[in-house]
Amino acid sequence: MLSVLLSYLYIAITTFLLGMGIKIFAQKYLGYEMKEITSILYAGLGVATVYSGIYSLCSKVALGANLGMLLMCVVIVIWGKKELLKFLQKIHENTTKGKYFLVVIFLLVFSYGASRGYLHFDSGLYHAQAIRWIEEYGVVPGLANLHCRLAYNSSAFTLTALYSMEFLVGQSLHTVAGFMAMVLCGKGFSVVQVFWRKKVKVSDFLKVAMLFYISIIYSEMMSPASDYFAMLFLFYIVLRWVELEEEGEKNIASYSLLCVLLAVTVTVKLSAAIMLLMVLKPAVILIKEKRYGQIALYLSMGIVAMFPYLARNIILSGWLVYPFPGIDLFSLDWKIPAGEAAYDAEEIKVYAKGMTDVLLKDISILEWLPKWFSALKGLEKIWVLSSVVSMMAGGLFALWVWIKKETKYKGLLFVEVVMIAGYLFWQIGTPLVRYGYIYILAFPFFTIGLWFVFLFEKRPKSYLLFVTLLLVFFGYKGGNLLQIIVDSAPQEYYVWQRDYETLDYDSYKIGETCFYVPLESGQIGYEKFPAAPYERYDVEMRGESLAEGFRRIQN
Repeated sequence: MLSVLLSYLYIAITTFLLGMGIKIFAQKYLGYEMKEITSILYAGLGVATVYSGIYSLCSKVALGANLGMLLMCVVIVIWGKKELLKFLQKIHENTTKGKYFLVVIFLLVFSYGASRGYLHFDSGLYHAQAIRWIEEYGVVPGLANLHCRLAYNSSAFTLTALYSMEFLVGQSLHTVAGFMAMVLCGKGFSVVQVFWRKKVKVSDFLKVAMLFYISIIYSEMMSPASDYFAMLFLFYIVLRWVELEEEGEKNIASYSLLCVLLAVTVTVKLSAAIMLLMVLKPAVILIKEKRYGQIALYLSMGIVAMFPYLARNIILSGWLVYPFPGIDLFSLDWKIPAGEAAYDAEEIKVYAKGMTDVLLKDISILEWLPKWFSALKGLEKIWVLSSVVSMMAGGLFALWVWIKKETKYKGLLFVEVVMIAGYLFWQIGTPLVRYGYIYILAFPFFTIGLWFVFLFEKRPKSYLLFVTLLLVFFGYKGGNLLQIIVDSAPQEYYVWQRDYETLDYDSYKIGETCFYVPLESGQIGYEKFPAAPYERYDVEMRGESLAEGFRRIQN
């Protein structure tokens, strides 16, 4: 727990300063001021994600990467000293002792939760190994030949490696997802403002959905699973976008910068790509106003955000986007065979639909959907049904906006349309629940919020209904959280974070190099390195060292 707390403080300081760099740049050159701490921290997380990816292309992500990041922070402090001091003073003036107390409570509760709990199955399968490879080598040509899942290449792994501190503490910490959840929980907890605001906003419903999601992953947020990183980024982006709409923000830079962060999110989880539809709003406005300089700026920022992800894809697997062999641009000796890449892509889709046989990939939606739905847990079924109802309710709301020619809801309606597209993309493509919380949880809450605000905006006492439901929610989830804390109290993780599991293994050799192989379930963990899912006698090393990579043996 203590190691997690110290890690959180380090992440907070560095991401705050990196985010301040974005804030100062936006203020000086775009005329947009980022006012809230959550926005600055998440901007900093975006910068750290891109930085760790770029650094991994040059060297291992360890001490040198952290020194480089600290140097960036020093430069930002020197460059924007006045703005930084002014912002810190403003925060201090607006922060009461009660708020400082809450910050301490949040730090303790989340460092406690991220010090223990459950490691995602895939963390033992390949997450830990992927992070270890980044810590040791940065990126290795043809690494996917050793284990195809190492080509999934989420930027969540480079970010985790950046903050793992294995070189310093002798243990690879995995604390970033918990930090992101803690920051968003603080943001979501601001929903209590409804008590003295006495007015309900659509964003209040999204905050409740976000708190609900964080309560779901609280016992698992210690795991460096890319799903958590992607969902936490998406929850923040959608919530902040809706807040900007409600605030009547006219500076298009605010939405454009969120779109850049959305590009970063796509490098975390490719399934988030459908949410790039949100780019349409700033793109249309910038094109109409012929602001070509800003268009070039945001495109450049998006390209920089995506570059390390795409470059790592090529180096790891030989494909620009793995596992989708449709874009075939490179002829490299370590390239994964196209047939295997296509099989891997189909396996992901089939598994998400609740099946294990890839031969069923062409089964119709009418056949797999009922079986998939029946296999869901009770609450998950409610979420999915709520999303279906939300699509119909959103359609009715859009019709009302069109008939009444209401302009104040058009911005929110755009978000609704994007969420509908996201839900359909998820449902038809890869409907694994953990991939889609933004669609099956945030989407229904958002739609309910739209109708609630529309129906009750002229009834001043309507906020009492929301407050009553909010108190019930806090009571229910607060009780659950307390139970989790009590149940996990006997676990001895009060100094160090629970480490990756060490599982049963065997070994074999490729040339003169020893590789470890899991004996059960395919999980190998972090310690036994390098590892392969099974004995790969069809793979050879491209040279004498691991850094030179792997390729298939040509018959």
